[in-house]
Amino acid sequence: MESHWEQVKQIFREKLSASAYQLWIEPLQCTIAAEGEIRLGCPNQFFLTWVETHYLDAIRREFQALGGSHNEVNLHLVKAERRVEPVSPCRQALLPNFSKVEGFSRLLNQSFTFERFVVGASNRLAFQASRALASDDTLYSRTLFLSAPSGLGKSHLSQAVGNYIQTHFRRQGILYLTAEDFANEMVAALRQGTMPQFKEKFRRQCDTLLLEGVHFLSGKDKIQTELCYTLDFLADQNKKLVFTSSYLPGEIPQLRQELVSRFSAGVITPIEPPDFATRVKILSRKAADRQVRVPQEVLEHLATYLTQDVRQMVSALDNLLLKAATLKVPIDLDLADQVLQDFQVARQRLRVEEIQQLTGRIYQISVAEMLGKSRRKKVVKARNLAIYLCRTYLQKNIRDLARAFRRTHSTVLHSLECVDRDRKTSPAFAAELAFLEEKLQTSPQWQQCVRSPFLPPPSD
Repeated sequence: MESHWEQVKQIFREKLSASAYQLWIEPLQCTIAAEGEIRLGCPNQFFLTWVETHYLDAIRREFQALGGSHNEVNLHLVKAERRVEPVSPCRQALLPNFSKVEGFSRLLNQSFTFERFVVGASNRLAFQASRALASDDTLYSRTLFLSAPSGLGKSHLSQAVGNYIQTHFRRQGILYLTAEDFANEMVAALRQGTMPQFKEKFRRQCDTLLLEGVHFLSGKDKIQTELCYTLDFLADQNKKLVFTSSYLPGEIPQLRQELVSRFSAGVITPIEPPDFATRVKILSRKAADRQVRVPQEVLEHLATYLTQDVRQMVSALDNLLLKAATLKVPIDLDLADQVLQDFQVARQRLRVEEIQQLTGRIYQISVAEMLGKSRRKKVVKARNLAIYLCRTYLQKNIRDLARAFRRTHSTVLHSLECVDRDRKTSPAFAAELAFLEEKLQTSPQWQQCVRSPFLPPPSD
């Protein structure tokens, strides 16, 4: 029967797209149980449900066609073995001691490519700049800074640069890591007396540096100094540099001006939340990747209410498909509404203006005063709290908050830092904040609006 299974797999390999075959058929493990039962092992329950719903009947028919009509074909769960990724022939540099320190190694996600990135008005410049840098287009600088809130694709583009270089410039060394990795490895090198090896890895063996989450370096002066030296060396050698952060370089608090200057030396490309058309396109692409047809009206319905975070959109889509497969119901608007309810997405979202008005009423000031230049203590407190609530509950980025409150980026960051500090150190202030949050919950627009788990702490 194992030979039959290989023949069945070949049939599906020819029928399905390469991605669908690799995702749903290739991982199945075939064994023969008692009385000739054919058992196909699945790595998890979601996988099993999906194969059962979409492929099991067809698998059974193919077995029968090959002369296995007396054998029953069933699915079961098996413990997934840890897969060892093949070593790429291209040179991707690893940090010193990666083999000894578990979790420090960062390999590129091979699915993060330019071809799989959905381009729209909100990310077009970032996409074009990233592709140009990767392909050695001389129209762009060899330094790129990608700025966006979590979940909007900056990591995808950063790693797409690395994957493109691995494919087209195979002899170039690529170093992909987070700023936290850099800091941890530097501390380890200092303690172990291996700084020469640390510098050699970063300055001599790296042709492209992909450094994620550089806002982590806030307040870490010694780490910033060493990174400045490293970046200077790489820039002098005309190496490619890609940085990502939730903030623009000038918005990162406690960052040395020398490092701000180096981050700002090339192309800075903010990525905004996708517009409606791009959200629909993203959901459509993800559904196609999963080999499932989702009605256009359902895609548009999800795109209407999932507006900020691409990860959340994809997760909602997967939940929709799982519900449909598990409950054996059609993918329609009613099922989409259930998913939106699960994700606590309100039909009417709380707005910045409502938070401003509520905070103003509580502190007996007008919205005009809040948006004005007054530095009275009461006005400043109300303004800071309103900014903090908009950041925390509406997932507004620094740029939007600066525009909404008529403030500079640095002023908004300072407001967030003040509230975050005071709520931790002053019980009275924390009680005022809790009172405001309680009042917000009486708004009909509040519905199920909750603190976003995707946002970095405001003090970052």
